[in-house]
Amino acid sequence: MNKTSKYIIHAILIAIVVVGCIYSGRVEYTDDILSGMSFEKYQYIHDRIAPASRYEVAREYMRHQEFYDSKIY
Repeated sequence: MNKTSKYIIHAILIAIVVVGCIYSGRVEYTDDILSGMSFEKYQYIHDRIAPASRYEVAREYMRHQEFYDSKIY
């Protein structure tokens, strides 16, 4: 294995680690937001913007938090 191949493999491994960290941060962010939300509020937002992933529901809630918090659930 020459130096170039070794550097390419290192660069690929570093990129994989960085992408994994970004993904896990996004999952952690989504879980933190959704854990503080009632199921009814989650369901309301999910149905309103359906089809939606958990991340999309969390993002919608954070964009319009005052509106959703003013609703009675």
